[in-house]
Amino acid sequence: MDMVDMEVRRRPSSLLETFNELLTRPLAGLDRARGGGDASPLRLLAGSVVCYAFYGAAAGFFQGGDQILVAALKTPLIILFSLLLCVPSLYVFSAVSGANWTPKAFFAVLAGFAGTLALILLALLPINWLFSASSRYVSSAVLLHFALWLLALGLAWRFLRQALGAVGSRSAMFLWLAVFCLVSLQATTLLRPVLERKPGTPLFVSGKKSFMEHFGDVLD
Repeated sequence: MDMVDMEVRRRPSSLLETFNELLTRPLAGLDRARGGGDASPLRLLAGSVVCYAFYGAAAGFFQGGDQILVAALKTPLIILFSLLLCVPSLYVFSAVSGANWTPKAFFAVLAGFAGTLALILLALLPINWLFSASSRYVSSAVLLHFALWLLALGLAWRFLRQALGAVGSRSAMFLWLAVFCLVSLQATTLLRPVLERKPGTPLFVSGKKSFMEHFGDVLD
């Protein structure tokens, strides 16, 4: 067994090592899972939640005050809720396209995708904070976050494409990424308001509304 193979099989001992492995050897966790080892998906998911919360807190500086905490709470909820709703479609779509799944391998890929998204959003956090803290209109802030979210999804797709190829998927599965993006936009609408909340407004606004309608109201 060469040194590279030993390094891949060694389980990271901390969250920082886990994130560093995801950046430098993105498929190492999947390789361990397929070999019967521990890919540490729960540690990766827990670390991802923290990154999402930091990104949300930075976005909350648009209004400031209590909304920083509200956005820090809602951002992880939006992303995790979207992932949860899209788990069945990811499994079925990829299996139909030829992926050979084991439970450990599937959760390693899911955690890897969530972790990659988290690292990208964390890297974009200073830009997020700058525009959130200095923007005057909520429409400007929404357009910024939409652009950053599309950028994060596009970069995270590189991991998912490689991982799906490693388990035998014969399709790029870009359709699933589009579904996940739409679901995340609707989840954001369901859990509104995130960036701005008028005094006396509840934390969660009731009432049905599509993300297209909500986006139009914000830009109006």
